Amino acid sequence: MSSTDPLEATFGLFFGLFGFIYIIALVFIVVLTIVFMFKGMSYMKKKTQNDERLILAIQQLELNQNLQQSQEKEPKPNDLF
Repeated sequence: MSSTDPLEATFGLFFGLFGFIYIIALVFIVVLTIVFMFKGMSYMKKKTQNDERLILAIQQLELNQNLQQSQEKEPKPNDLF
């Protein structure tokens, strides 16, 4: 009788008839995971840059509105006479 060693079963899995298909599928999944991680990081970087630009534009708009409101409240020299 032959004893079934778990190590031999693992080697049989990796080097058997369908072993190469398993390895290729495993590598494919790992590569896809890495690619999607980098894509996600790139997306977040672009989103952060766009958010910073949007915040800066809103701040500039608020400053312009405050400046216009303060100029409207000041009396003009022609209005005094």
